[in-house]
Amino acid sequence: MTIDCYKLLKLDKEKATISDIKKAYRKLALQYHPDKQPVDATEEQKEQANTSFQQLGMAYAVLSDPKRKERYDRTGSMDESEFEGDKDWSAYFKELWTGVVNAETIEAQKAKYQGSEEEKKDVLAAYETCKGNMDNILQMVECSTAVDGERFEKIIRSAIDNKTVPLHKAFDKTTTSKAHKKRMDAEKKEEAAFLRRQKDDKKKEKEDEDSSLLALIQNRAKERHAKMNSIIDSIEQKHGKKRKEPDMPSEEEFLKLQSKMFKKK
Repeated sequence: MTIDCYKLLKLDKEKATISDIKKAYRKLALQYHPDKQPVDATEEQKEQANTSFQQLGMAYAVLSDPKRKERYDRTGSMDESEFEGDKDWSAYFKELWTGVVNAETIEAQKAKYQGSEEEKKDVLAAYETCKGNMDNILQMVECSTAVDGERFEKIIRSAIDNKTVPLHKAFDKTTTSKAHKKRMDAEKKEEAAFLRRQKDDKKKEKEDEDSSLLALIQNRAKERHAKMNSIIDSIEQKHGKKRKEPDMPSEEEFLKLQSKMFKKK
């Protein structure tokens, strides 16, 4: 599998700075992260998004590391063997996502980005790329959710009126009141499903912890029982060596003893 890191992150090789690389990864990771896929996405679409997400992680890992970037820029190819072997790369990409695209960076970027000229430019570029389909535009524009659909519609309609962009048929079909509501309802369901998954994961983790604790207690009880048995065995062996069982009297001695007892009575 050959990956064009700059093309994948939609960057200009000659101009991309480390800040540009991080921003591009954050923007595209938001688009392709498995948890961000639509509720009605097919298994094939989810699998494709997961593959794209991992490829983005690989591209970022190469371009954000000075040594890897220097080698990649010089040779035009990446050492994919680095992404093989025993290391759990799925965990690495999850860590990468958490580190670069955490809640704090998303909110900070969102506050700076939304309503800016940069966002307006991205919305119009997405409009052209998606041929007016608002469902796809919302997937492309950074930090956007279904509620931004109506705001984007105003930006695009203003550009259409000014003849900056042409009117695409799909635009009118995907910006009706019904279409906006459908997207917002679907997003609420998706969020609820995500929260349920988180709750289930935490519940499973708790059950695993409880199970591990029970196993530990049981194991310690077995160890204590085994240790007690060992102590008892040791005591018995010790006394067995020092203590001799008394000799039993012979029948003749027993009869004499019995006779003496009866005489006393």
